[in-house]
Order: sequence, then C-alpha cells, then structure tokens
Amino acid sequence: MSGGRRVVVTGMGAITAAGAGVEAFWRACLEGRSALRPLTGPDFACFGDLPAGEVAEPLPDSEDRAAGLAVAAAAEAIDAAGYAGPGLPSASGIAVGTCLGGARAVFSWLDTERDGGDQAPAPAPSSAWLASPALRLASRYRLRGPVVSLSSACSSGAAAIAHASDCIRRGEADLMLAGGADALSAFVVSGFWILRALTSTCVRPFDRRRDGLALGEGAGFVVLEERAHAEARGAVSRAEILGCGSAGDAHHMTGPSPTGDGAVRAMAAALHDARRTPECVEFISAHGTGTPQNDRMEALAIKRLFGDRATRIPVNSIKPIIGHTLGAAGALEAILCVKVLQEGVLPPTINSDEPDPDCHLDDMPRAARRQRVRCALSTSSAFAGHNVSLLLGPP
Repeated sequence: MSGGRRVVVTGMGAITAAGAGVEAFWRACLEGRSALRPLTGPDFACFGDLPAGEVAEPLPDSEDRAAGLAVAAAAEAIDAAGYAGPGLPSASGIAVGTCLGGARAVFSWLDTERDGGDQAPAPAPSSAWLASPALRLASRYRLRGPVVSLSSACSSGAAAIAHASDCIRRGEADLMLAGGADALSAFVVSGFWILRALTSTCVRPFDRRRDGLALGEGAGFVVLEERAHAEARGAVSRAEILGCGSAGDAHHMTGPSPTGDGAVRAMAAALHDARRTPECVEFISAHGTGTPQNDRMEALAIKRLFGDRATRIPVNSIKPIIGHTLGAAGALEAILCVKVLQEGVLPPTINSDEPDPDCHLDDMPRAARRQRVRCALSTSSAFAGHNVSLLLGPP
C-alpha cells in the first residue's frame, strides 16, 4: 500500500444465514454447508420456494432490519478488536456499504404520511433517519470521525472498506469501522425476479448448469486501524489491507461488460496500489454469483490479468452458502480472505461440478484445501459496472 501509514484488521464481525458470528460463517464455508432455504413469510408468498439466505437469529432493536444486522456484526467486530462497550476513540470513523439499508424505516414513515389525509405532513422522526446503518452505528458508538454511507450496488461493502482504508492512510482517522449490511425484502426480490436473475434450485458458480443467483441478507464489519495505533495499544493484527482498486464498465445498467475490462482494471489497480505484481496472488475470493454473464465475465477477467497462472490460482465463491447479500457481500468476502490468511485453509465452491470451458478456473468444487496464502484478492462487481478489488496479506 502506498504511503507511510499501513492499515491492519484488528476485529471482525458477521451475521449471515449460516448463523451469528464470524466462526459460524467461516465454518459453513469450510464445510461446504449451504444455509439457503425457501423464502418464508407472507411478503414472499408469491415467489414460491425460491432459495434464499435468511437470518434466523434475533436482532438488536431497530426500526430497520438492515441496521439491526449492522449493529449485530459491528458489535462483534468491536469486541474482537479489544474494545468494550462504547470504548471506541471518539475520533474514529465509519464507512458502511448498503443497497437499501435504512429504507424500510423511511418507507414506513412515508406510508404513514400518505394515509394521513389532508393533514399537514409531520416531519420525519429522527429515529427513522438513524435507521441508516452508518448513522445508527456512529450514534451508538459516538463516532466523530468520518461518517460515510456508500451505495455502489453489490460492491458497496468492498467500497466501504476501501474508503475506510484511504481515510486511515490520509490521516483522517486512526481507526475506522467498515463493512456492509442489507436485508431481504419483497422489493429486492421482485427486482431480481423481474430481471430473471434468480435460480429456483441452487447457486452453481462457474458451473455449466448455472442459471441464476439466490439472494441473502446479512452484515459483515471489520475494525481497521493504522498499524502503529494498533501496536501501541497491544491489539492483535489479523491481516493487512495491502491495496484497493476500483473501476467502472460504462457498459450497461445491469449486465457486466463481456470483456471484463472494468474487473481487470480494478484488480490491477489494487495490485498497483499495493506495489505488488499478479504473481503474488495465491487465492481469489470471487464475486461468483452463479449467473451466466457475471461468471463468464469474471473468469475472463481473471484469465486476462493472470495469464497462464489463472487456472492454477484457487478461487472461491461464498454465494452458494449464504446467498448474494448485496451490500454486505464484499465485506463478508474480505472477512473470508482474512480467515484464509489466518488458517491456511481454502474453502470449496460447492455445486460447481460440471466445468464450463468459458469459466475454467481452480474453484475447488469438492472439498476444502490446506494451503498457506501470502496474498488474497477479493473481487466485487455490481450493476452499472461498479468493480472493486481488495488485496489482503498477513499483518
């Protein structure tokens, strides 16, 4: 990473369909145990038995489900970083990626006002605006550093970690809470249903039979610190954010560029930022949605950047395990990379049993693999061509 200030991960938190906590998420990925189940509840009755990754655990009280998910994951990350209660330094900041976090509370207020007849509209309650995950967490922990909400569709969580890393590198904060959160809703499911992007069976990344994604909900957060700040307080550094990169496709509102150009430039930018070459990458946490176009584009992008090594670099997708968690996806994939670096074990990509010549990668379809990794790359792609890549290494 360019510049003198280095960024390390000192805490992580997650809540997904696999359960509450990073270990529940990691164990499900490692064991290849899918947490996808048919959608439940009256809001989803019209969609039949579509598989999805719903969180079953009770959430902290909140006017918005996404904010509740964010609070649960952030609390674990802060505790894991060695801070108790509201003990974060007040100059700390926060960056949260989300697609629709906070929307439910605001929509609820709008519906109430719509039903109010001719009465003058009441001002939106402050608690509704605090349903925004970033504002909710900043208020909860009294954070007075940078407070940022990012919404770049499905790359939002990765973009939040990249932005938070830059805040630390620029000296705007010594500590940043960063991640992503999103909740399932009929609005989200309807949108992907209309686009015919949803599978009715299971998610098969890079497989010849792949026919769509499954949606999920959840949150993933990391505590990022300037390395000297972490060392001064005796914190355990779990990984280092070596570099970050982003690039746009400028191609289509939903479909990725078939050439993979934006994804290539985002990965190359992360490597350039870290002053590393492609040869350093030994594991890739792919976006891997299981949709025909995205997987083809991503596989091509990996082949373009890594050349002859592309089919020898282990690649994983977590989406058959917990679904596509939208704004949380990139953050959860970064957490997976940290665990890979720590544990020296690579989780399999389940359901990828029939290779597609267009997506020929080492996606480890059958079992976890023990292998030490020095550099892990996390890639995220999103509607409208938002591509974000994060390069992580040991602390």
